[in-house]
Amino acid sequence: MTNPQLQSNASSGIAGLWPHFGFVLVYVLWGINISSLKIGAQEWNPLVFNGLRYVIIVPFLWIYAYGFLRRRELSFRMPPRDLLLICGLGVLSAIGMEAMLQYALQFSNAANGAVLGRGFMPIVTVILSLLLREIRLSWSIAIGLPAAFAGVLLIVSGGAGGFHFGPDTLRGDVLLLLRSFMGAFYLIGMNRLVAKYPLPLLLAFEMTAGAVSLLPFVLTLTDTHQLAQISPVGWGTLLYTALLATLAGFAIHNASLARLGPFKSSAYGYLLPLTAAVGGWLLLGEGISAYQYAGGAFILAAMYVIQRDRMQTMHRKQPQAPGGNH
Repeated sequence: MTNPQLQSNASSGIAGLWPHFGFVLVYVLWGINISSLKIGAQEWNPLVFNGLRYVIIVPFLWIYAYGFLRRRELSFRMPPRDLLLICGLGVLSAIGMEAMLQYALQFSNAANGAVLGRGFMPIVTVILSLLLREIRLSWSIAIGLPAAFAGVLLIVSGGAGGFHFGPDTLRGDVLLLLRSFMGAFYLIGMNRLVAKYPLPLLLAFEMTAGAVSLLPFVLTLTDTHQLAQISPVGWGTLLYTALLATLAGFAIHNASLARLGPFKSSAYGYLLPLTAAVGGWLLLGEGISAYQYAGGAFILAAMYVIQRDRMQTMHRKQPQAPGGNH
């Protein structure tokens, strides 16, 4: 006869895995999006592209947020301090992270972007989280974090345009490193809000602030004639980035962030070079080198080590059925 307690424990264990699955899905969507952006960059101005993607998704977010809050009889209001924080995070994400990445890559290369713009973000996040006493240093962090970073270096180190420092990339590298700090502040700031407010409301405010900050660029850098010249493929890249990479990606990202916290969440960022390499192979016909295979293995092993203590904690908290398994 089936034990209800064991069924409950199994359901609880599966539910605890969903945030991890969520982040894997997010970085699959974002990895594919890098190839989509490369295709779209042949036709779009980066600031116009980012501005339009935010403008496209804002109406969907507010319609969903309205229905979500009305059904649960929740308020749209939040204290000015928190409203200022979520709007600031929206501007930080849209201009300080998305636009800065594309601008920085004009003065650096994609390999440096993967390492400095994304690879350093978990390191910055853990340092800030330790200083703020939001996490404690454990052996899994001490081993897993350097291993994941080594995996990123392996993925981007092979061939022309690999990771390197030099006067030719210094300007872009400084901006990429600054982006990692911005990304860490974004994770910590959003983590403080997702426990207090409904996710649809936070996303609506965040994306609206991002859209408003980018709208002046859309209005001044484009016109109807230029938009008419965009091919169906170009519009397809915009729709993928807006609806899947941004709308779905940020929703899943922040829902999982609420369960895992800023450091555990940022560590999944190391999957991006791996998923981007697979996306480039599928969509652009780019080869995958032995460096990338080895780097991918390092990253996957490091993800297990970093998340292992969380999974052990989750299992220890599950109540045991009396009398053992039958």
